[in-house]
Amino acid sequence: MTTSTKAETRKIPNPLYAAAGAGELAYEQLRRLPERVAELRVRAEKLRPVVTDAVSDRSLKADLDKLRDTALRNAQVVVSGAQVAQERAFAVYTELVARGERVVAGARTEQAKAQLATAKIEIKDAEKTEAVAQVQAHAEDPQSPLPSVPDKATKRARPTIAK
Repeated sequence: MTTSTKAETRKIPNPLYAAAGAGELAYEQLRRLPERVAELRVRAEKLRPVVTDAVSDRSLKADLDKLRDTALRNAQVVVSGAQVAQERAFAVYTELVARGERVVAGARTEQAKAQLATAKIEIKDAEKTEAVAQVQAHAEDPQSPLPSVPDKATKRARPTIAK
């Protein structure tokens, strides 16, 4: 069994990117929801008297032949509209995949930053633990070496040029 030092790159399937993009889009839309509800309430209040008058009117008799012809025409329009909708759905799906890729890339960046910060803290803790162990070993056996303490960085003076 051989081990590879190369980082393995895994391609996330497009449907998962689309789901991430859809989730991010839904979140964005939900944030706008209170504003949209207020707009719709105002609109409903304006339309309420018109709808009440239209529904209470007794002249709502329907001509069945006219409705049948309209339904046949609308069926043909629906078939052609379905093709347009399919093309539009593919475009939206592609946009969701692209959006999801950006969301996942951002999440990966944030995750990597968090892991790096955690690793730095763990390294410092390990160095402190090791130094304490060396000091304790030196206390028990004065011949053992003490931990080295790095000197503070000092400013270096620039050399002066003779004029």
